[in-house]
Amino acid sequence: MKTLHSVSLAFSLHNRRVRGILCSVLTTVVLTGAYAQVGDRTKVRAVGMARTVNANTLGVDAFGVNPANLGLPSNRTIDIGIANVGFHVKSELINYEIYQKYFTGVPGANGERVAMELTDQDKEDLMAMMADDGETRFDGELNLFSLALCHPVVGGLGVSINEHVGVRNFLTKNYFRMALFLLPQEGALYDLSGTSFEGWWWRDYNFSYGRKLPFTIPFFKETYFGFSVKFIRGYGYFGTDYYRSKFGTELGPNGLPTIKGSSEFLVRRTGADFLPDLADGEFSNPFPDPAGKGRGLDFGLAAELNNGIHLSAGVVNIGSITWEENVRETEGAGEISISNPLDMAGRDSLEQAFSGIDRVGAPFTTNLPTQLRFGASMWSDEVAFLQWLPGRMMLAFDYTQGLNSSLGNSTTPRLSVGTEYRLIPLLPLRTGIAVGGGDKFRWAAGLGLDLYVLTLDFGTENIGVLFSPDSFSMFEFSFAMRIKV
Repeated sequence: MKTLHSVSLAFSLHNRRVRGILCSVLTTVVLTGAYAQVGDRTKVRAVGMARTVNANTLGVDAFGVNPANLGLPSNRTIDIGIANVGFHVKSELINYEIYQKYFTGVPGANGERVAMELTDQDKEDLMAMMADDGETRFDGELNLFSLALCHPVVGGLGVSINEHVGVRNFLTKNYFRMALFLLPQEGALYDLSGTSFEGWWWRDYNFSYGRKLPFTIPFFKETYFGFSVKFIRGYGYFGTDYYRSKFGTELGPNGLPTIKGSSEFLVRRTGADFLPDLADGEFSNPFPDPAGKGRGLDFGLAAELNNGIHLSAGVVNIGSITWEENVRETEGAGEISISNPLDMAGRDSLEQAFSGIDRVGAPFTTNLPTQLRFGASMWSDEVAFLQWLPGRMMLAFDYTQGLNSSLGNSTTPRLSVGTEYRLIPLLPLRTGIAVGGGDKFRWAAGLGLDLYVLTLDFGTENIGVLFSPDSFSMFEFSFAMRIKV
């Protein structure tokens, strides 16, 4: 018992302090995480329709979705997007119900809130409510500027500048089990393998062109083709190549617990020279020299059937980023066995096993988040069976398939259905639902103000929290302003 007590003291695992540490960790997780198929955050009209975007975008909204849509007929000769922004925050580890039940305290003797003393059953209930390998992420996009020009003969062409930032991590709930149950005397080995952290910041300069094909295809009224060339600039990346680790206690030959563990990992990071200045609040140059460079391509087809249904198919983000500047990597490997936690040699081996060796790294490459995109849409005044509706309604369906897991992408297919209703022409109302894409079921809503030369759009993908607040684990909001001539 004395050895076990020394172990607990050495690692500062008193119950009250553990609760404070755990609460801080979980709060940080909630404020810094999400995971959903990357992209489309600045397509705010589509965000309100659960990011149903593939077959119903025109003008500047076509960038990064399907360049063929630039050639579609539009009432805008010039379309300008300025500082469109969208972000998504989510944690799979905890939701609002867990936070409210376990981390807001209980009424004290004098009416104040005091920390909740967790029983063993409370701890087991908390573990049961957590995901086994919870993913947490912040995802943000900013369209600095976009310009699309549309001509009925020449087609549509344009340029767009877009920022992509994100942080993603995977944490096994064994970290929280270890914090709650400490290092038991009878022994327990916690498997921490699969832990992963990834962060990125990259910018694309997108040059796109789309136009109507000069020939007809049976069953199609009109067909369009488009392509995009992207010049990529990477400003920062951090990624875990692999992480295999175990930590805990086991009973030794004398019946007393021994701290046991092993660790094997490799992480890479790189950043532009201005990042230290940014941390000091001295950053002033929005176009610095990057840490990585690359190129990307998009291709797309769009068509209208004879019955008024619009179809879209494309592939986006074919390419990669090569990181060559300021590359560092940290590699660690080792095993530990500590029978006396006060032994400095044992504590040094623990530090070496889990901190690793830092060194200059070789250049490396990350793939762009490549996706296949398919969609269909229709307007109520263009199809016979919906012409009875007052006003004007658009219905759309999307299937998006990620081809890798790079830079926030997901290989889980994403399906979405969305609608926009213009009973009042200048006040479009939107809603939609989506499943897949590495995320749970989502219900979205949005609205717009569509004036003659100016459009304002608002959208969110978590309107369902209003009806089920206990399951709240995500927050998303997008805003866009467009000028059209």
